[in-house]
Amino acid sequence: MLASQADKAIFTDIIVAIWYDIDYGDSTNVKDFFTPDGVLSFDGREIHGRQAIHDGYQERRAGNRLSRHIVTNVHVIRQDETTAEVVNTLQLFAGNGVPVLPDADPLAVTDTFDRFVRGDDGEWLIESRLLRNVFVREGARFSQPPSK
Repeated sequence: MLASQADKAIFTDIIVAIWYDIDYGDSTNVKDFFTPDGVLSFDGREIHGRQAIHDGYQERRAGNRLSRHIVTNVHVIRQDETTAEVVNTLQLFAGNGVPVLPDADPLAVTDTFDRFVRGDDGEWLIESRLLRNVFVREGARFSQPPSK
C-alpha cells in the first residue's frame, strides 16, 4: 500500500521536528517521537528505550556542539494500517563553537531508516531508527548520544 500524501507529510514533519529540536532546541522533545521501547542505531551502536535516548541527547548537548541536519528525499517504502518504513537522506553539518564556523562542508551524508508504528490513539511513533553513513568527510568527528 502506498502512503497517502497526508501520511507522508506526517512522517516528514516528525523527521524534521526531531532534527529541529536537536539543532535549535535543547533536545528534550526527541524522546517523545519514539515508542517507550524505541531503538536508535548508529551503524552498530544502539540506544534502547525512550529514556536512554533522552539521556543520550542531553549528554550530547552539554558540549558546545553546533549542528544542522538537512533532510531530503523522504520516501515511504512500505505502509499498512499500523506500520510504515520510511527512508530519507540526511546531510549533517556540525562542529564545536559558535556561529559562524569556518567549515561549510558536510560532515556526512547519511541514509536514515525509520520504522514507524501507529498507536491506538492514531499517533505515529518511531519504533526504530537506523542512521547509516554513505559519505563521511575525512577526519570527521561525530558527537553521537552515548550508548546506554
